[in-house]
Amino acid sequence: MSSMPMLWPAVGLACFAGVVRGYCGFGFAMLLALGLMLFLPPVEAVPLALLLDLVTSIGLWRRAGRLADWPRLRRLLCGMVVATVVGVSVMATLPATPMRIAVALLALAGAMALLLRRDPRSVSDELEPDPTGRDAKGGGWPSVMAGGVSGLCMTLASSGGPPLMLYLLHRRLGPTTLRATAIVFFAASSMASLVGLGLAGELGRETLLRGAWLLVPALIGNALGQWAFERSKPRSMKVTVAPLLIALSVWVLAREAGYG
Repeated sequence: MSSMPMLWPAVGLACFAGVVRGYCGFGFAMLLALGLMLFLPPVEAVPLALLLDLVTSIGLWRRAGRLADWPRLRRLLCGMVVATVVGVSVMATLPATPMRIAVALLALAGAMALLLRRDPRSVSDELEPDPTGRDAKGGGWPSVMAGGVSGLCMTLASSGGPPLMLYLLHRRLGPTTLRATAIVFFAASSMASLVGLGLAGELGRETLLRGAWLLVPALIGNALGQWAFERSKPRSMKVTVAPLLIALSVWVLAREAGYG
């Protein structure tokens, strides 16, 4: 970790990203990868973010497993596994600069989609989870496709959050079910991506060492976010995750354009 510049900003970023994920159920890997890319190449920043995302979510798995929408989740995971194979091959071959731009653009597009989405107008608009896991139209294929898009974005850019959350929000799941489903999906997606990147030789000793340094602050942030979620009314992602992603994405793009 001593070879990694800006150690303390990275520690603060890991803690802050943990707070966001503990509260919202997603956003950790995306925020951390974008921030780390300011001083690490994407091929190092993305695996590090995915590794920490997986390890720091362990404490959330048990409760999330009880509350998740499993029929729908199984179809999401099927799409994710297939897409991860494609994502690993692209991640291992794309140069650093185009990868940074791609990561920032994916995160920016997802953030704008979250920001522009209309929230349900009333409690009566909220729908109960479909016990079959099938969507109203098209059987289970929308779930498979959503899982594939999110899994691909997760492997390439740690930015699988917006595609999946947009899909789940469109299903109008309750906040607790939505959050639990997202936690389980991203744990599985991070694990699949890390296995693929490890087999491709992109997960080395340096990544594990950096992860060890950032683990404790990430866990502290995760606990703080979980505490806040259980003691406050959930806030819209329009005022939590979306503005943060936009700011970080624009910062990365500005640096790549020579303005930072």
